[in-house]
Amino acid sequence: MAQFQVYRISRDRLVLDLQTNLVETGSRVVAPLLPQSEGPRPITRLEPVLEIDGTSYVLHTAEMAAIPSQLLRGKAIADMTGFEYEIRNALDMVFSGF
Repeated sequence: MAQFQVYRISRDRLVLDLQTNLVETGSRVVAPLLPQSEGPRPITRLEPVLEIDGTSYVLHTAEMAAIPSQLLRGKAIADMTGFEYEIRNALDMVFSGF
């Protein structure tokens, strides 16, 4: 498991691993990724839009949660390190409000 990797935790549920690789507690902090076409317009900066295999997904940062590490079994389906700036800005909005 690695930070900013996308995992499929069920048939139709994707999550982004937000946790640093330096901390392993048996759980990982993740946020859900939902297809942009299935929800309301994303909130600027708080909910960045990330593209995975040609589909736009909204990162629902404010819905992050810790889940057992074993739910992230298998190979990551996408690497979002190219969106690190946007992801960190969204985390700043959740924790600092700016």
